[in-house]
Amino acid sequence: MSKYFFILFAGFVTILNHSLKAQQTPFEIVSKIHKGINLGNTFEPPTEAGWNNPKAQEYYFDMYKEAGFEIVRIPVRWDNYTSKQFPYRIEEAWLNRIEQVVNWGLSRGLYIIINSHHDNWIKEDYEIASNRERFDSIWSQISVRFKNKPDRLFFEVLNEPYGLTKSQNDEMHQRILSIIRKTNPTRIVVFQGNNWGGSDDLIQAAIPDDDYIIGSFHSYDPYEFGLQGEGLWGSSADINSLRNKFIGIKEWSDVNKVPVLLGEFGSLKSCDYNSRMKHYKYYVQFAREFGFLACAWDDGGDFKIMDRTLKSWDEVKDILVYSSPKSPDDIKLAVYQDSVVKINWKNYINNNDSLIIQRKLSAESAYKNIATIVKDATSFLDVKPDTNKYYKYRVIAHLNDSTDIYSYPQRIFFPGWKKQEQKTFYGEPLKIPGNIEAEDFDKGGENVAYHDNDEGNSGGAYRNDEDVDIFESENKIFIYNIYPGEWYEYTVNVWQERNYDIKINIATTLQGGKLQLKIGEVLSDTIDITSSGSWTNTTGISTRMKLNAGEQVMRLSIIDSPLFNIDNIEFSIDTYSEKPIQENDQLFKVYSPQPNQIAVTNIKQNVTGFNLYNISGILIQSIPVKKENSVYFKNLKEGIYILQAMSDSGYISRKINVH
Repeated sequence: MSKYFFILFAGFVTILNHSLKAQQTPFEIVSKIHKGINLGNTFEPPTEAGWNNPKAQEYYFDMYKEAGFEIVRIPVRWDNYTSKQFPYRIEEAWLNRIEQVVNWGLSRGLYIIINSHHDNWIKEDYEIASNRERFDSIWSQISVRFKNKPDRLFFEVLNEPYGLTKSQNDEMHQRILSIIRKTNPTRIVVFQGNNWGGSDDLIQAAIPDDDYIIGSFHSYDPYEFGLQGEGLWGSSADINSLRNKFIGIKEWSDVNKVPVLLGEFGSLKSCDYNSRMKHYKYYVQFAREFGFLACAWDDGGDFKIMDRTLKSWDEVKDILVYSSPKSPDDIKLAVYQDSVVKINWKNYINNNDSLIIQRKLSAESAYKNIATIVKDATSFLDVKPDTNKYYKYRVIAHLNDSTDIYSYPQRIFFPGWKKQEQKTFYGEPLKIPGNIEAEDFDKGGENVAYHDNDEGNSGGAYRNDEDVDIFESENKIFIYNIYPGEWYEYTVNVWQERNYDIKINIATTLQGGKLQLKIGEVLSDTIDITSSGSWTNTTGISTRMKLNAGEQVMRLSIIDSPLFNIDNIEFSIDTYSEKPIQENDQLFKVYSPQPNQIAVTNIKQNVTGFNLYNISGILIQSIPVKKENSVYFKNLKEGIYILQAMSDSGYISRKINVH
């Protein structure tokens, strides 16, 4: 065999092997890889490191590989590095940089996705012919530069095509795909529906006529939780709603024979911790259950999963890598008999060898094994951990000959065995009738004067030494970030045993929350929250309670979400449902002898005293009747007042206009 023939033969074998390898179908590839993450806020700012992250480093890909990830999505913006004049050249340095980072991933056996991300110019002015020509040129140059890369490199045409109509988006994908196919005949290409690339948009999109495509959708649902950090997530209704979304995409995938990429998902780090952990877990579970490839969104900021500077991971990483439909589930934590944290869960695996219970303090970086128990146990008692601390727990199904399966973690506050003394905030009880500001709850701390699910005061506007979230806006101070199960206590002094009208001033754009008051031994009805149309402008939610007189504790309990903010609670005497005096109307005479005064004369002997209220029902002054036959209320402001006469047999009220 001549040397020349050998070289030709070797080259032919290399091309043949690459060709054969590239013939894996999208379904074959997706069936082998599941665990993905985004390298976000890195190459899609106007310039690299233009936002909150440093320039990308090679060790990132060592961390991805060691953690167990299989695919990394790398969003890329091309605009600032591409000429706006024909032939629309991409700067060589930018192509070299993107290729360098792609090679870091490919050389470690990872799958990589690159796309056009935050190139808003094409979305905003797609109808301009030169913009379409420029976008075509960009993808032509990308295709030529990366045509010889392994089939582990995917192309994604355009991230979240918000601004394009459906027809524009469909046409754009088919046209760019034809450009890519000139140089990359079997490379996987990812397409999205228009708008923000949600699941409904994918289902409605035209499917490109091609054998090597994957359909993609993004989801942070529900929007108020995932992208705004409001409320709780994880009820049966929440989980079923998410599952139904995945079922709809799965049915579309089966009918159209197109595999699916969940290109972005996640929830803000500011979300309720326990809800956030469940949110990630069920996204991962349903993606695995229905055979989708999934890449969690990691932007190094509000959705941070990898700390790129400290070279460490958020605990969400373990959910993304080790969670599955067979993970221990339905994790519940409770303080039991004042000295024990009780953990309950459900098992969905039966071939494990044991269960491992792990725990860590919220401030610690790593979990520690605290117990190994029988494989089918469903509860564990952690006896007497250190008090007044937040703990996180998780359950691991351990398999001797395979990868362990992790539950999602949950957090709980374990209080001291000896509670702190509960004291009034101002040193004396708050008065009823009167106004009680929500933020003036008693002193004593967590599980004494209040219960709050999260550490710290995230609003920081008032009482920063407490864990209740408080913010200020437009000279109003609110308790906010309130979740079902939380409560606040106030020591109050109720002036008289009476019926009281109660108005709770709240602000919310959402409807459906619920709260309840307990004052002494008297429990209110469940109070339904209606929308005020604003997070700072309040509306009054009213109820009525008959209260006992004297000093007692009022507890305000949060019963149900969605989120609402509490400003204050107004108490006024119910002057319209009192028992009238069964006598004629000549018990006394009332008149105004001079401005800003009320005189009451000719008082009958069975009248024991008078109360004067403003129009809101707030007590202004109380005067008992002694031997004198008249009483005077002086220094009054102009307005309408309610004068109430009291006797042993009941009450009678009159409305008086003071000038």
